Amino acid sequence: MSVLRDAATFADWMVAVPPELRAGPNWPQVGSVILRDDGREPRARHAYNRQLLVAVVERWRPDSELVVRLRSGLGGWVQVAVKVQPRPGGSLIEVRSEPLTATARLRYTGTARGRAEERCAQVAENLIALATVDEPED
Repeated sequence: MSVLRDAATFADWMVAVPPELRAGPNWPQVGSVILRDDGREPRARHAYNRQLLVAVVERWRPDSELVVRLRSGLGGWVQVAVKVQPRPGGSLIEVRSEPLTATARLRYTGTARGRAEERCAQVAENLIALATVDEPED
């Protein structure tokens, strides 16, 4: 869960997002956002540009779950849910995605559904890799 809490790792574990990202100040609380970093500092009530929006947190349970609405690469929105369940010797990570808009649903039909499942598996693998980085020896 510490990897999910760290907004700086979002581009490292989430698949198919731009590498230059900036998280809202209250990440990962419900409603917080991840934006493409356009190099300009946000100001006042125009803290973010909707065109730069990559993800919005829909549900956050600090001990077990993060659900985000993610902008799909070809348009539309996809919901990605990451659930972490403690197990002896580690954790079980479940990742699933569901299209929320018609344009995203078109990408989830036929053989594309298999690709979506591969991406979910890649997200879980990325989370495991980030959470199990070997500590440097003294």
